[in-house]
Amino acid sequence: MQAQWRNGGSCEIAGSVPGLVSGSFDACGGTQTITWTFTDACDRTITHTQTITVEPAPQAVFINAPADITLTCEEAAIFTVSDLAYTNGEAGSCEIAGSAPGLVSGSFDACGGTQTITWTFTDACNRTITHTQTITVEPAPQAAFINAPADVTMTCEEAAVFTVPDLNYTNGETGSCEITGTVPGLVSGSFDACGGVQTITWTFVDDCDRTITHTQIITVEPAPQAAFINAPADVTMTCEEAAVFTVSDLAYTNGETGSCEIAGSAPGLVSGSFDACGGTQTITWTFTDACDRTITHTQTITVEPAPQAAFINAPADVTMTCEEAAVFTVSDLAYTNGEAGSCEIAGSAPGLVSGSFDACGGTQTITWTFTDACDRTITHTQTITVEPAPQAAFINAPADVTMTCEEAAVFYCI
Repeated sequence: MQAQWRNGGSCEIAGSVPGLVSGSFDACGGTQTITWTFTDACDRTITHTQTITVEPAPQAVFINAPADITLTCEEAAIFTVSDLAYTNGEAGSCEIAGSAPGLVSGSFDACGGTQTITWTFTDACNRTITHTQTITVEPAPQAAFINAPADVTMTCEEAAVFTVPDLNYTNGETGSCEITGTVPGLVSGSFDACGGVQTITWTFVDDCDRTITHTQIITVEPAPQAAFINAPADVTMTCEEAAVFTVSDLAYTNGETGSCEIAGSAPGLVSGSFDACGGTQTITWTFTDACDRTITHTQTITVEPAPQAAFINAPADVTMTCEEAAVFTVSDLAYTNGEAGSCEIAGSAPGLVSGSFDACGGTQTITWTFTDACDRTITHTQTITVEPAPQAAFINAPADVTMTCEEAAVFYCI
């Protein structure tokens, strides 16, 4: 910049001089002084000074300063804080531009949280700009059980050896958003040999006070029904065997153990009867378990008739004199089958006499007959041959004599 001066004609002093700048300014402003000095030929000096006060450049502002946001836990876990650009829109020495790092405060975990990002810039003019972004972090997804078991039906044997497993849970996240682990199952309900219902409940409460629950219902079927062991088949017994036969308890089992076991023995109940003629007895074993299931076994015992009786010392045929036959009396004839109790057939039968004899002899038949209650008949016949009585003889038969006529005349008169 030059200053001009003039004076007319030869008296004129005119021209221009440059201004000399001193001082400085920058984006924060400053002061510059411009001094124009002219010394004429007369060694006279004129001076002008201009003071320029330079105002600071506009303060910078952040560019596209982010608004408050809400992030999922997964988004927050991978979120990175970027530097935030600022500018005052000027150029050259008036430009204030750059970027400021964000400072993070606050925290979050699987239950969410809040983080604050603060960008601050103080320029050379000691002017500060600040931007704060609040990030609200939502809780991570709630965990869920992995392969949660469905309701099942088990046999009693399976339930007896069943152990309750821990159940895994996860929300499928990682790092600070991860919710994972295992919980034990709690058993309620019961079962026995008749079956039952058990409920297994797995419960997990996370740090966010959110609860997940899984319930498995186990329906336990009744244990197999018991069966009699070596149940006896129908038999045929002699009367003697039946008389000493005793009914035994009959064992039963379902072949299980522990709470599934059904085992014991049942008494046999006897119906029917027998005697020396035989008969039929039925033995029935019955057991009803706690599940109201009944098993029954019936054995039929066919009792054969006792041995048929026989006469004891049955007399043989004999020959008697007429005199013996005349005084002979017929005795009852004993019989027995040699058994005892209800199988015994014993007694005596009278003999029935047929035929006759006289002094010339003859034949008599004695018949003993017995028919038992079984309509079996035994008979014994004894034949008695009676010899003729001794032949008669004259008593004191007179000997030959000699008589007189007179004796003979009167002899026949005797």
